[in-house]
Amino acid sequence: MMFRILKVVALTAALGVAACQTRPEVAVDTPITAAELAPYKKPGTATIVGRAVLKADGKGAATCRGQQVTLTPAVAYNRQMVAAMRAGAKPVPGPNVGSSQAYWRKAVCDARGRFQFRNVPAATWYVSIPIHYPDEPREGAVIKEVRVPASGTVTVQLTEHDALR
Repeated sequence: MMFRILKVVALTAALGVAACQTRPEVAVDTPITAAELAPYKKPGTATIVGRAVLKADGKGAATCRGQQVTLTPAVAYNRQMVAAMRAGAKPVPGPNVGSSQAYWRKAVCDARGRFQFRNVPAATWYVSIPIHYPDEPREGAVIKEVRVPASGTVTVQLTEHDALR
């Protein structure tokens, strides 16, 4: 089964995963409000450091080497998107829900699967990364919710338990 990151204009693009098989569609229509986005607009002083490594069916480990890491606000709409994907459904954005894309942050995984975000505001975020397995045609994605405090460093470890299936 192959998965690939699917950018839906709204997590609103960064959190989608499409499988080779047909998945039931689920409407995601929770509006994104200015009040929900307020914490993400503030300046931040926290840091997120992380690593992503997945077991590749006994053939070693797959990392996110060279892959883009996306930090996305965990607003209600995005939570609904993630819940639909975790349930095996294909989320379909509703009309006029808004977007959190202006607050996304991006980084790139290094050769050892590590990434970092600096100056992150205190809020709850999703970290999402596409994963490519060595010597295998399949792809995947991992996503994890991260609560960021007002200051300090948050360490995130993404594993096969965080994979969207």
